[in-house]
Amino acid sequence: MEVRQLDLFLRVAELGSINRAAQTLQLSQPALSRQIALLEQDMGALLFNRTQGGVLLTDAGRLLSERARPLLKQFNLLKQQVGEQAAGQLAIGMPPAWRQRVACPFIEAIAAQLPGVKLRVCEGLSNELQDDMAAGLLDLGIVPFSATPAHRHTQTALLREPVVVVGRASDLLTPDKPVPLTDLDGRPLVLPERPNVLRVQLEQAMARRSFDCRVAVETDAVDICLDMARRGVALSVVPASALSGIAGDESFSWAPLRAQQVTWALWENQARAHSEAVVEGRRLLLGHIGSLIRRKQWWKAELLVDLKA
Repeated sequence: MEVRQLDLFLRVAELGSINRAAQTLQLSQPALSRQIALLEQDMGALLFNRTQGGVLLTDAGRLLSERARPLLKQFNLLKQQVGEQAAGQLAIGMPPAWRQRVACPFIEAIAAQLPGVKLRVCEGLSNELQDDMAAGLLDLGIVPFSATPAHRHTQTALLREPVVVVGRASDLLTPDKPVPLTDLDGRPLVLPERPNVLRVQLEQAMARRSFDCRVAVETDAVDICLDMARRGVALSVVPASALSGIAGDESFSWAPLRAQQVTWALWENQARAHSEAVVEGRRLLLGHIGSLIRRKQWWKAELLVDLKA
């Protein structure tokens, strides 16, 4: 059971509505509902009765509400007293496209250089990671740049990379010949589910040109996106970072999508900015990303942060 889940539970109990609580907490309603469901699972009891007008506490929910408030006060005091213990923990979220290029080398670097740090790595799509950041479950998160970052978080524009179209070898896509949006008009595509940022960006770009964005397959798994492209089921549209998963595989072909890029940002939980594990983890992460781009091991990626600052 996460302490944050108790905080979320008490806010829902106070407002009598998951929707209203989600708005005040700057969370999506599905994300808040998921946290409440996880708490109910951990407690082994239904905490709310759902009604058309909102939610009502069950007997078990009322008991938890009465007992949780003094416990949370004690916990917050204890947290202040032993805050240095938390310096040895780091929770970070990254997109699936970054698994081979960044996530796995980062885990190896932490294990080798910071063996005393307890590391938790979460892989998820942009909307999922943003929800987890807003819920206080992550210290660092890599998500597309947002005009409205989560409350209590700082955001640093990190890098910009091309969006690429991936198909089978017979599609004859080549890196030196960008694909115009018109070539995707009415073509079957395999894309992540909405509200994934890349999916929304592509749909909006095609809608502005009155093109048909035909989604044949929806999947949140980058590996499936690429495999469906290789099998010729549909073209896949992914960040260039996902290409590390098919390097040297001649059954694929790919090309940049003309005038389409994604800007990644590093989100940081201000409440954990003092932690030595977070500070050192951030240093290792930025150092690895900078090294990849300087050595031109990340196709056409452009670094947006001054690593010397």
